[in-house]
Amino acid sequence: ELLSEGALRKGDTSEAVSLLITRLAKEYPALHTLCDDRSVLSPSLRHCTFDELIEDAVKDFQQRHGLDVDGVVGKNTLAALNITAEQKKQQLALNIARLTAFEANDEDAYVLVNIPEFRLRYINDGQVKAKKDVVVGKPSWATPSFSDEIEKFVVNPEWRIPLSIATREIATKVAEDPDYLEKNNIVIRKNSFIDDELVDPSTIDWASVKPYQFDHFLVKLPHDKNPLGKVKYLFPNPHAVYVHDTPYQQWFNEPVRAASHGCIRLEDPFSLAKLIAEEQGVESLMDNVISARDLRESKTFHLKEPLPIHLVYWTAWADENGRINFRNDIYRRDARDTQSLSQLASL
Repeated sequence: ELLSEGALRKGDTSEAVSLLITRLAKEYPALHTLCDDRSVLSPSLRHCTFDELIEDAVKDFQQRHGLDVDGVVGKNTLAALNITAEQKKQQLALNIARLTAFEANDEDAYVLVNIPEFRLRYINDGQVKAKKDVVVGKPSWATPSFSDEIEKFVVNPEWRIPLSIATREIATKVAEDPDYLEKNNIVIRKNSFIDDELVDPSTIDWASVKPYQFDHFLVKLPHDKNPLGKVKYLFPNPHAVYVHDTPYQQWFNEPVRAASHGCIRLEDPFSLAKLIAEEQGVESLMDNVISARDLRESKTFHLKEPLPIHLVYWTAWADENGRINFRNDIYRRDARDTQSLSQLASL
């Protein structure tokens, strides 16, 4: 196990650096010949220097493990380096089973979201046409794994606030500030999300609202601060999960992006609409999309053909370049799924 009292970076010379090279050399064999003919396998002879080659190996390791790629061995990189070969073997075996069960092989085009990777891919004819970063659900609001079809997308969407959020979060805020709904461009629709009849918020005792118990429907109207941003992609499902834009762009600067209430926030969201339009032969569609976006009107566009979308949970896989990638088990599903597979194997 690697130990270090502080971060290791280029220019450092110490026993910790020698041990680091020994560990990295197990995955990057070229490092065995470093240190001016000193034996990396006997670091006690003399200490090695953290040079550019080591920094490059660290950056590659960080990239393959979804870490901040800075070439510095801090606590997160150190923790990833200390994962044993046996642990990685088990992780690979589980994810090979997950990949084997994946059922997109016969589809010409589809969207793939790998939740622990925080990444969306648009794939057509077996080729990755686009890769985009995403934000997924926080552990307490985990994004589920399932497959469906994108049927339409909405430009300048309203946010139909889920009952859980309306009663567990917003009701408390309105109880504290009666003007909260007006300040945040939220209306109360009486009998459904599309009901034209509105309810006066002052007629409701917000302090007495209990979780999941509310007779009306909260809707946040199109606005710069709408959490759905400028576009959302709909694939009707019992989880009420969809892909959408976000005004909170700062999350895309973070390596770990588990921060939503379960839906998938997409970087550069109109790029997906453009790809769909091009692949389905309706490039002129984008003129109408951009026009609706700029006019700030809410407008729905139906796809010429439904587009399959798969939300998967892979914590290890080979990327487009054949490199093995690993990610943290953000929802602690690996142990559960490993146990399930073991039980099936014993039948």
